[in-house]
Amino acid sequence: MVNGQRVVVFDGLNETEEVLKAILEPRGCSVDRVRQRNATDLNSTSEIPNIVVVHDDDLNESQASQPGWNQVPRVVIGSVRKPKSATAGQTTRFLMQPFQYAELIDSIESLLQQSPSTD
Repeated sequence: MVNGQRVVVFDGLNETEEVLKAILEPRGCSVDRVRQRNATDLNSTSEIPNIVVVHDDDLNESQASQPGWNQVPRVVIGSVRKPKSATAGQTTRFLMQPFQYAELIDSIESLLQQSPSTD
């Protein structure tokens, strides 16, 4: 994991943000949460995260409201789908609900290792 990487939880549960902050921030990764009603606050390309964690119910909203985020690797919680292409499979992880936070952390760490640093 590279210091300065950023993970954004798009809506979802407060607990998801809290757990990710507790695990990832001591390792040098920042974790933020964006709520749909405040989504327009993050439209700047300088704020594009390295990974987006999104619940399946919020998936379309996260893609529509955040320009540039459609290319960001993501972890989708609550869905079991086959990726449309081989590329999508490498940059998207799907976790079924109920999920274990250890699975979520493993998926994020795997994507962060693949993600180039935005420094």
